[in-house]
Amino acid sequence: MKQSLGLKPIRAVILMSLTMLPVLGGSAYAQARGGRLGGQRPAEPATETGNRMSLPNKSGRSGSQGKAATGANLSEQQKQNIAKLQADLNAIKQGSQVTPEQVTALKNDLLAMVDGATKPDPVLVNQLATDLAEALEDGSLSNKEKAQLSQDLYAVMNSANIPASEVNQAIADAQAILLASGVTKDEVQLVVNDLKAIAAEAQKNLPSGGGKLKGKRFAR
Repeated sequence: MKQSLGLKPIRAVILMSLTMLPVLGGSAYAQARGGRLGGQRPAEPATETGNRMSLPNKSGRSGSQGKAATGANLSEQQKQNIAKLQADLNAIKQGSQVTPEQVTALKNDLLAMVDGATKPDPVLVNQLATDLAEALEDGSLSNKEKAQLSQDLYAVMNSANIPASEVNQAIADAQAILLASGVTKDEVQLVVNDLKAIAAEAQKNLPSGGGKLKGKRFAR
């Protein structure tokens, strides 16, 4: 009887030790996982997608690669063509008499800006050059406005290579510039009609599966 009573404290110690084992094991596991219990994950570096910062790509930007900077992908030749058109637009002053040579220069400038195999009808381009020269003769455009107009014309001349939304925006921009400069509505409408005719013909003559002019955007 005395021997049986003497074993009770020992059994109690053993049972207590066995009871504490899961707790101690869980604590050690939590420390190995970052010192937290309850299945919580330790804080992760902000390098994943979702609400955290995205991983930088090879270009140095975070997340998906952004669009190319406008105007940055134009070749030197394209930039020169736009600059040549702008210079010839600047040569036409308000109230001056437009010469056939100036109209021819504008026509050549416009045709030179076209990229790819799909070229606008020279007859349509000549009509645009004529109406545009007459509009500039009556309007008062600053050099900055003529620079923007040159970029809009570049877009329309390359209608086969860029989205229709960009072409329509370029035509609307050109219309707004001319109207703001004091050109009459009738003359502006003639230019707008010429631009739409060139854009429509370019889309109609676009080869099946023809590719877009990738990356070649004009500055805004």
